[in-house]
Amino acid sequence: MQRLLIVNADDFGLSKGVNFGIIEAARHGVVTSTTAMMNAPAVEHAAELSAQTPQLGVGLHFVLSFGCPLTAMPSLARDGRLGKWVWEVAEQGTLNSQEVERELACQYQRFLDVFGRAPTHIDSHHHVHLIPQVYAIVAKFADEKGLPVRIDREVVAQNAIMLTDERSSDSFASNFYAENVTEAFFLDILDNAVARNDRSIEIMCHPGFVDKPLQESKYCYPRLEELEVLTAPSLKAAVTARGFRLGNFSDL
Repeated sequence: MQRLLIVNADDFGLSKGVNFGIIEAARHGVVTSTTAMMNAPAVEHAAELSAQTPQLGVGLHFVLSFGCPLTAMPSLARDGRLGKWVWEVAEQGTLNSQEVERELACQYQRFLDVFGRAPTHIDSHHHVHLIPQVYAIVAKFADEKGLPVRIDREVVAQNAIMLTDERSSDSFASNFYAENVTEAFFLDILDNAVARNDRSIEIMCHPGFVDKPLQESKYCYPRLEELEVLTAPSLKAAVTARGFRLGNFSDL
């Protein structure tokens, strides 16, 4: 049985360096998918590069924890900005669902306007869509648009989120990150997927070239290490040898 491997690079649009790194990993490595941050400063640049790289699937990276919202979000924005306090607001029960719905719809519409096509799927920055209140909104929206959604089943179980018939990969790996950025660790993820008999798996990654804006990020120089691993010819050969074909969420 041939299995589907989706290697998704998060944060498309965060900076030009990140954009160039993602494109490099798509053209010369195993990255097959990315997700765009529609309120990020370099998202138009990301769209320009995407148009030159048609093999790269592009989804929507829903943002509630970074930058400025595209709509008024008085229940969440502080001094006009979003941040990681979204979890605190959600736990307090003061996150306004209608505001989240409007912001998601606006980020989706901006995707259509900037990229000129619909996204391949929906996930989120800092996994905010796995906050139960937010997940219900994102899952409903994705279903209405006929789009798959990223599902981390471990977090779903921890947060007591009820799944229905959302389209997604059989499994998802978020731990190719920081000290785990090695070819051996990447291949261990695949071997575990084979052992579970998964038909499809998504591996999240964050490749990028370091530029001045990225130096403000807490996750900066490891993006170069990710890029090196993801573009290694030996990795692509090992993926094929394990019976995986590279694809994106359109292939589910």
